Amino acid sequence: MQSSTKSATPKSHQSALGDTFRTFKNTLFTYPALWIGFACICAWPWSCTSATLVYPGAVAVGTPLWLGSNLTYLIIGLGGLLIACFPFKLNRQSLTYSVPFVAACCYSAASAIFIALCKLPTEQLMSNYAALTLLWPLLAGIGQIIVFVSWIDAFGRLGSRKTVALVVLGSLLGTGLLYLLNFIPQSIRELVPLTIGLVASFCTYFSYKKPESLQSDFVGFNTADNPKDNQQFTISHKRRPPWKLLISALTAGFAFGIFQGISFSGGFGSGAWYDYGVIGFFLAAFLFALCALPLRMNFNHLIYRVSFVLMALGSLLCIMLTQDAAWGYEVFCVGYRFFDVLIWCLCAYLVHHRSASSAWLGGLCMGTLLLGRFMGFELFGIWDAYFVNESLSVLLALVLFLLMLIALYLVSQTNLREAWGMVQPGEFEDEASLLAYCCTQIAQSYALSAREYDVLAQLAQGKSRIEVSQALVLSEETIKTHIRRLYQKLDIHSRKELEHLLTAQKQNARFGRIDLTDNNATQ
Repeated sequence: MQSSTKSATPKSHQSALGDTFRTFKNTLFTYPALWIGFACICAWPWSCTSATLVYPGAVAVGTPLWLGSNLTYLIIGLGGLLIACFPFKLNRQSLTYSVPFVAACCYSAASAIFIALCKLPTEQLMSNYAALTLLWPLLAGIGQIIVFVSWIDAFGRLGSRKTVALVVLGSLLGTGLLYLLNFIPQSIRELVPLTIGLVASFCTYFSYKKPESLQSDFVGFNTADNPKDNQQFTISHKRRPPWKLLISALTAGFAFGIFQGISFSGGFGSGAWYDYGVIGFFLAAFLFALCALPLRMNFNHLIYRVSFVLMALGSLLCIMLTQDAAWGYEVFCVGYRFFDVLIWCLCAYLVHHRSASSAWLGGLCMGTLLLGRFMGFELFGIWDAYFVNESLSVLLALVLFLLMLIALYLVSQTNLREAWGMVQPGEFEDEASLLAYCCTQIAQSYALSAREYDVLAQLAQGKSRIEVSQALVLSEETIKTHIRRLYQKLDIHSRKELEHLLTAQKQNARFGRIDLTDNNATQ
């Protein structure tokens, strides 16, 4: 620190931008497999549809392929909840090889079957190959959910700040890949889904290998998800679920499912679902990087004051601009993709700072999000079948109402402190509990050792060096050494600066703030 108030004073925008670019540069070269793999995970479903746009029956409403596309959402959703709700243990070393292998088989088979089915006439498909339309979504769903959980595990070990850089870089790369598909011959384009799936599987192998644990061994850390523990890997660790985040994910997924159904049916213009969706993905990644890093907006604002507001605004524009509804769809896509990118970072934060099981949390969040998509998609299918003459404005108004209702109901300054429902309300109402929580957060953020954490907790209570040595039953000279190391890790030089740091941490806890640009030892 340059001054005694650095910990408590917000960085300048110039400093924040500098930190942002350094983070992106370091992440680009340090973890290439993670952001490249994330790009492939996001781009794979789009590459499948891009490879089949020339075939008229690929996205026709009511066909087995249409229903199979939605069934993929159901498989992913149920798979995620299955992982979260039924705990079991696997050897981490076996996961390093088995998950990429299973994912590669699922991606390869699903890509080949889907493209082959799209080439068939609709009549022949429905009469002779309907059973295969149930096989490829099953394979696609299994491949996606196990890879999703693997990436949540990797991101959780790295923390939210690096995850922001990884998902933004991956999103931009994925958008670029999808854009380049427009200039590739059809014969080669049909091989792209297979290639992207294999690359995603290959990168999944490195997701288990590359990111070493950045967690410290201080008291309270959940070693069930510690990558240093190569003996057993807890697939699910039951605890109080983040119900606020799950409701948000379900609502966002439901809204997107309705919009996707409308766009597939041509409600926003021919091809709008693909073109505007890809552009929305790019804009969302750029906007998220801007809001989360230089502007230092917290997760609470990012979800309910940016993402949900953009989705609601898109719904309103679609209702008002009936002739140019595609512009509303574009705004909605930006909002949804913003949430889609955000949920990865929020899961990484909860795993990294709240010691939640990555598989448990990832299964719950991704499962709920995709189940929401399934329900929204199905609702549109029912609406299209039984209310053909009714205006789609009713559905869009429903989406607008739900988004605004959830945003108004769930936005709260206590969300971060209560981990979106994982912590009981009022847990930090007394000063002692709040102070203990802040010390734990600092210990995680700066990778303090167990003894350094103990010393920090004693100093936070205002105790002198002699009182700390008596409380911990250590010599005064030993305490002096621990304090010196503690100050070095915290980048401070005096007791007064430590007080400023603790004050800032308590303010952040009270008002639900998190500075993703904080450049500390862990992040």
